[in-house]
Amino acid sequence: MCEFSVLVTSVLVLVLTSVCAVGFPPSGVLGSGKVLRIPLKRISREIREDVLERNVGNDLSSQEDNLRGKPGQGYYIEMALGTPPQMLNILVDTGSSNFAVGAAPHPFLDKYFDRSLSTSYTDSDKNVYVPYTQGNWRGSLGTDEVSLPSGPNVTIRANIASITSSSNFFINGSHWEGILGLAYSEIARPDSTVEPFFDSLVKEGHVPDIFSMQLCGTIDQGNTTDVSVGGTMVIGGLDTNLYEGPIMYSTLRREWYYEVVITKVEVDGEDLGMDCKEYNFDKTIVDSGTTNLRVPKKVFKRVKEMLDAKTDIDIPAEFWTGEDLMCWKIGSTPWEHFPPMGIYLQGTSNSEAFQLRISPQQYMRAVSDGLGRTEDCYKFAITSSDTGTVIGAVVMEGFYVVFDRANKMVGFAKSTCGVRDTTQSSGVAGPFPHSNTTDCAYTVPKEDTTVLMMVAYVMAGICGMCMLLLVVMLGQYQVRKWRRRWDDCSDDTSLLKSNSSPY
Repeated sequence: MCEFSVLVTSVLVLVLTSVCAVGFPPSGVLGSGKVLRIPLKRISREIREDVLERNVGNDLSSQEDNLRGKPGQGYYIEMALGTPPQMLNILVDTGSSNFAVGAAPHPFLDKYFDRSLSTSYTDSDKNVYVPYTQGNWRGSLGTDEVSLPSGPNVTIRANIASITSSSNFFINGSHWEGILGLAYSEIARPDSTVEPFFDSLVKEGHVPDIFSMQLCGTIDQGNTTDVSVGGTMVIGGLDTNLYEGPIMYSTLRREWYYEVVITKVEVDGEDLGMDCKEYNFDKTIVDSGTTNLRVPKKVFKRVKEMLDAKTDIDIPAEFWTGEDLMCWKIGSTPWEHFPPMGIYLQGTSNSEAFQLRISPQQYMRAVSDGLGRTEDCYKFAITSSDTGTVIGAVVMEGFYVVFDRANKMVGFAKSTCGVRDTTQSSGVAGPFPHSNTTDCAYTVPKEDTTVLMMVAYVMAGICGMCMLLLVVMLGQYQVRKWRRRWDDCSDDTSLLKSNSSPY
């Protein structure tokens, strides 16, 4: 019976000690990071061969017209991979960081990168998986020789993700075979040790750490919407032929995506009247790989209401929700009846901001009517977002956008691309004084550990009391055991005395 009591007590000690030891996870395990993903948009475009003619050299002007695409639906550039070079069309994306290409036959690919034909390809023995909101791809990492025929006259060894399987990633008729992520290594997959292409270009090719884009998706020729237009990506500098007026710069808040801070949003000169933190919840990025202007749900609701109220022609509610198209006779779109928008960005200091004037031609994206182009049709190009504000291609198409990585800034200037209506053109204005633009930035709230600490202390106290109780019980058991042995000794002594009695 005594041995059983000791066994039970020991088991209790072990159980309670284990609970106290493992009941509280270390602080670093209390939460997990959330991966925010930006999906590629579907592209279906015609190729205009007349924009493919261009000179190649070190002169920045020789890089003009090296992008192709459809209005508001993405742009790609030609790249050469491997030895001997294999020419592929690669989507340019400032919202991701991996350089990835199709590396196996796929029904939607006109061609793919055949690693077995390249004598300079080296496998890195590392797999990579990238999921998007819709679609994903898997592949393996390696390195190879890469150059841009319409870019700097250099060849570098760059990281390449060879896509061997995918789901809803490649698009039938898109004419691109890969994606060029131009953001920072922090968001590279599978981790930040994968050096992005542009970082390698700067280090190996000694190219200045800057690139700029003129996306011309909102232009047309004459009075018709040009459904197959292009643009220019200048690597290593600026091309003064592609913009007019001043370049207004916004300081990058963080080097992962190209994150900036919105301080105010207007419709037809009227402030939305919202807390500026709402515009940046949970971040604001400049992303050429996303088609639309995407804004948080509260902001979208307010923008939609104000645009509807300030448009002086009857527009169905389904247009503002993105369900229906609006079509007019070719060349007769009534732009003058739609109000402009204004997006204000933090400047190069915390006390100033500047305005991006957004024309109706930007927030109404030209699309095909599906009937052989008998009308000019448009889709509302502002959508709601669960992952912050994305200044996508439809906004970038009104500006010459400079990604000055060396000085950690993104700049905007009025583009020299033609517009459909000069009375409603986009542009920049400012700078304007602002009390403190950093107040508008979204800050991830620090995890409140007060409650967890209180619970931990209470549990630790309970464990301590239990341990104390067990010590007392063990002490009492030992005392009783000692007394029993003492009593046994006393009984033996009495017996001896009894036996030695003369009686």
